[in-house]
Amino acid sequence: MRSLAGKIAIVTGGASGIGEATARLFVEAGAKVVIGDMQDAGAIAKQIGGDFLRTDVRQASEVKALVDFAVSRHGRLDVLFNNAGIEIHSPLVATDEEAHRNLIDVNLNGVFYGIKYGGQAMLKNEGPSRGSIINTASVAGLIGTPALGSYSAAKHAVLGLTRTACLELGMFGIRVNALCPGVIDTPMASALGMPPEIMESIGKAHALGRIGKPIEVARAVLFLASDDASFVSGAALTVDGGFSAGPTPAAGIGGLS
Repeated sequence: MRSLAGKIAIVTGGASGIGEATARLFVEAGAKVVIGDMQDAGAIAKQIGGDFLRTDVRQASEVKALVDFAVSRHGRLDVLFNNAGIEIHSPLVATDEEAHRNLIDVNLNGVFYGIKYGGQAMLKNEGPSRGSIINTASVAGLIGTPALGSYSAAKHAVLGLTRTACLELGMFGIRVNALCPGVIDTPMASALGMPPEIMESIGKAHALGRIGKPIEVARAVLFLASDDASFVSGAALTVDGGFSAGPTPAAGIGGLS
């Protein structure tokens, strides 16, 4: 396993799904982890020997407090995983405006606040490699997605923030990357309430013929956080089982006969 021995990491949205899997994997790799989430992740933090601070990433002051808490508790910040996010499903012409604003606050502004305050903390570190920031985008940040207009817009913007932060912070030894997961079996996906046959159909839209597991994304986060990715910055790493490569034979387009 890649090592994060001695590293101090923050994971937002760490109460479930990709965030929880990543927090657990970071600890297995030797890191001290602070979880930030609106949901209570105290039990998870206790299980893994980490810390939890209830955090609303829509509020800049709470993201700053999370970073300050990690630094005061452990003396520094080495890894920040900006993972907290929500989804709404609606055609653009029918999307509730307040729901749209709320999604942008969580999925985009929360990442901005993380980069701002996490970056400030990492700039105080010493040495040629001062830190790694990883932002959760999505394959919806690479393509248009019907009924996910607000979500897709936010995730496209996350990639813009990632690339800009990469250019601004790279000279100081801080790497900034993004992940673009496909459909992953998380509570957020389950909350959509889609019947099994629909989920099976969605799985077949991925080249590997299934949806992903949180741990499969967490392993990619660990790579980007580790020294194995020491020359990786500004990347949008797709972890999507081939979804963004194009239509699959199972979807009824092309294929072998």
